[in-house]
Amino acid sequence: MLLFWAGVAGGAAPSDHPWDMIEADWRRQDGIGTRREPATFAQAVDRLLRRGGDLVDDLTAAGACPPETRRRWRALRREWKGLSDTLAGERQWENLWRRAHRLRRRIALGNPLAKIGPLLFVKRVPASFSHQLTQYYGRYARPGGGVFVLDAPGESMACRQLAAGALGEGSYQHPEVSHDGRRVLFAFCELGSKAPARRYYHLYEMTADGEAVRQLTDGPFDDFSPRYLPTGRIVFVSTRRGGFHRCGSPGCPVYTLTTADADGSGIRLLSYHETQEWDPVVLHDGRILYTRWDYVDRHAVFGEHLWTTRPDGTAPAAFYGNLTRNPVGTWEARPVPGSHKVIATAGAHHAMTAGSIVLIDPDKGYDGLAPLERLTPDVPFPESEFRVGRWFNPSGVRGRPPDPPANRRWPGHCYRTPYPLSEKYFLAAYSFDALVGEPSPNPAAMFGLYLVDCFGNKELLYRDPNVSSLWPVPLAPRRRPPVLPAQCDPPGERTGTFVLQNVYASYPPLPAGSVTRLRITQVLPKTTEGRDRPAVGLAGGSPGKQVLGTVPVEADGSAHFAAPAGVPLLFQALDEHGRAVQVMRSATYLQPGETVSCVGCHEPRTETPRPAARVRALGRPASRVRPGPDGTKPFSYPRLVQPVLDRHCIRCHRGPKAPRGIVLTGRPEGHYTASYNVLARRVPSSNDTNGESLSRPGRFGARGSGVMTMLLKGHNKLALTGEEVERLATWMDTNALFYGTFEPADQRRQQQGERIEGPRLE
Repeated sequence: MLLFWAGVAGGAAPSDHPWDMIEADWRRQDGIGTRREPATFAQAVDRLLRRGGDLVDDLTAAGACPPETRRRWRALRREWKGLSDTLAGERQWENLWRRAHRLRRRIALGNPLAKIGPLLFVKRVPASFSHQLTQYYGRYARPGGGVFVLDAPGESMACRQLAAGALGEGSYQHPEVSHDGRRVLFAFCELGSKAPARRYYHLYEMTADGEAVRQLTDGPFDDFSPRYLPTGRIVFVSTRRGGFHRCGSPGCPVYTLTTADADGSGIRLLSYHETQEWDPVVLHDGRILYTRWDYVDRHAVFGEHLWTTRPDGTAPAAFYGNLTRNPVGTWEARPVPGSHKVIATAGAHHAMTAGSIVLIDPDKGYDGLAPLERLTPDVPFPESEFRVGRWFNPSGVRGRPPDPPANRRWPGHCYRTPYPLSEKYFLAAYSFDALVGEPSPNPAAMFGLYLVDCFGNKELLYRDPNVSSLWPVPLAPRRRPPVLPAQCDPPGERTGTFVLQNVYASYPPLPAGSVTRLRITQVLPKTTEGRDRPAVGLAGGSPGKQVLGTVPVEADGSAHFAAPAGVPLLFQALDEHGRAVQVMRSATYLQPGETVSCVGCHEPRTETPRPAARVRALGRPASRVRPGPDGTKPFSYPRLVQPVLDRHCIRCHRGPKAPRGIVLTGRPEGHYTASYNVLARRVPSSNDTNGESLSRPGRFGARGSGVMTMLLKGHNKLALTGEEVERLATWMDTNALFYGTFEPADQRRQQQGERIEGPRLE
C-alpha cells in the first residue's frame, strides 16, 4: 500500500516520507519516547498484538479477514514469544514492533466497513475561549481551515478544499451531506476586519464538488450545527430565541433547536427550552436526537445529556443521562447504522467538546453507566473521573498526565466528532494533547482523523500539522429516515393539552393518595447578561419563574388540563396543604395545538399506559389552570409572602427587640427585604445540598422546611388560613425566589411592593 502526503492549505508534512509520519503517530500512541505512559518496544508489541488480535478475531468471525493475513498475524505472535524467551535487543523489538504495526494497519484498513470512499471533513482552529458554550460563538472564532475532502482515506492523504477562497478568512464547522450525496451544509463565520461583537456563524450550502456556494442565514445570530431533515427542511442550532445563560459571565446568548426551509427562509423556533442545546441529528425512526443543558433548580454542570423531539418540535423527551453525573455530558451523538444504539462524545462542561467515545444502548436504561459501553477506555470521562495528580477510569486504565499537566481536570489525550460505521468501528478526531479548560484556547492543531475500533486500535487517516481536522463524514448518499407527520396546529393556536395518567407511577415512589393538585410554573428565560446580574433570589444562578396556577388531580392520580404553548413549564405535585410532595427539576413545553400524554412522573420506560377509558380525568373537559394568589403571576415575594407576615408575625418580629434578632418586616435590606433575608435561608432550595438531579419527595421547599412545619403546628397559637398556607408553600416550592423578573428597573419596583407587568404567555 503506497501512502503519500499532500499538504493542502495547511503546510508541509513533518516528513517527506509518509511512513515516517505514520510511524511517528504509532510511537506517540504507544508511548515510545513520550512522557505520557512511556513504554518500551517490547511492552508496546505486547499491547499491539493483543489489541490487533481482537481485531483479527472479530473480522475473522465476520468473514472479513483472509486466511493468509491470519497466518501472518499468528507468525508475528510466535516471533514475539520467541523474543520474549530470549534476551532480545531493543533493535529486534523495534523491528518486530514496526512490522506488527504495518500489518495491523493493513488489516484495519482492509475491513469492508473502512471502505468509506471520499471523506468530507472540516479543518478548524478551536475557539479562543474553551467552554461548551463559547466554542460555537462567532465572537470567539479564530481564523483558519475550511471544508475539505479526503478522496481515498487509508490509501492517500491527499486532500482538496471545497470552495477554496470563496468565503474569505474565517472559521468553519459542522459539515453535513445531503441524503442524495449531492449537497453539503456547513457553518461559516467571516472574520477579516470585523470586530468580535459583530462576528456570527451563518449557514451555507454548496454542491458536493464545492461549486454554487450560497449563504442560507444572516443577521446578528449564531447559526450552526445544521442537519438535513427528511422533509427537506433544515434543523440547526441558533441564538434567535434570545436570552442568556444563567450561571456565568460574560453573558452567553442561549442557542436552541431551530428549523428553516432548504433555502434558509421560513425560520421557526423548534424548542422553547430556556438554556442551551447542541448537536441535532436525525435518528433512524425520524426523531431528532440532541443534547440539552438542563439545570432547573439543580447543579449547573452535570445536566448536559441527550434528548429527542419530533421534527415539528412536539414530544421533547429525555433519551439518556438527565439524572447522570458521570459522565458530565454527552455530545455529538449519531445513530449507529443498522442499530438502535447511538455513539457520542462523553465530555466536560468547562472545556470544548472532547473526551471519550461511548456507545449508548437505550434498552439498558436511560441513566448512569449501565447503558454505556466505553469504546475508548484509554481516556477517562473528563471532569468527572479525574483525580489530582493522575487520570484514570473505572476500567482500570491508568497513566500519568503530561508533565506538568495543563489542567488537572483533564486527561492527557482525547477524542471527539465520532462517526459510527458499526457498533464496533467508527471514525473520530483524536488528539495527543490534553484538553485545556476555560478560559484559555486549545492548541490549533490538536486533532487528526482516525479509523478507530472498540478493541483499542486506531489508524491515522489524515493530520494537518497546523490546524485541527474534525467532523469526518462520508461524502456519499445515505438512507433517508422516514418523515414523521406533524402533530401540532398552525401557529395561530396558543395553547395545548397535557394528560397525566397516574401521578403515582413515579420514581422515586410517591405516597399513595398524597397528591391533590399540580402546580404549573413557567420558567423565565434570562433577559440580562451574567450570573445573578441581577439575582432573583438567594439560590445562586436560579431561573426566574412565575406560577400560572394549579389544576386538580383525580383520585386515580390522573390529570387533564390545558396550558399555554410556546413557553417552558414545570410541574409540582401538591399535597392537601398545597405543599410540593415532589418537584420537577427540568422543563417541558407544548407546541401550538399539541396534546402530550405521559404515564406518570419519571415512570419506568417499560410502564404500560392505561386505556383512555380507565383514566378518570379524560372523562371530563380539560381543566383550566386556576390562578394562584396575588404575587404568583408575576412572581413577587413582597406581594405573595409579606402580607402573611404583616398579618401574623411583625407584631413580635420587628425592631431591635425581635426574638433572636429575627426581623420579618418588609423593609428593604440590600437587594431584598429584611424578612426575605431571614426566611429564605431557612428553606431547602437549590442553594443547599439539595441541588441533585433527581429530587427526592419531601426534601425540597415547603415539606422540607422547618419553618413551614412549625407554622402548621400552630407556632404561638398561630392559625393560618388555607390561602395563607398556599402563599407560603408556593413561595417555598418555587426555590424561595424574591423577584419575578431579571430587569433591574422592574426589580426596584417589586422590592417596594409595586406590581409589574409579567412576562408573556405566548
